[in-house]
Amino acid sequence: MTVEDAVSAQFGDDIAAYAKPTFERLRRTRHAAQYFDPSAPPLTRGDAEWALEKARSAVAGAKLLLSSSPPDRFV
Repeated sequence: MTVEDAVSAQFGDDIAAYAKPTFERLRRTRHAAQYFDPSAPPLTRGDAEWALEKARSAVAGAKLLLSSSPPDRFV
């Protein structure tokens, strides 16, 4: 959750997939899929499609951000 908070705070305005509510849903869904919780609602195809779309959006946003503003440390 600490990484989620840091990434959301730093990049949420520039990359919509890193906005706190979206990132939180991605993290919680991944957690539910990885660690069985009988009280969690079952994951659906729609959940998976939503997550894939957000993941693709996050990668595209990160690539765009890096191409327009590469970190000085690695230049």
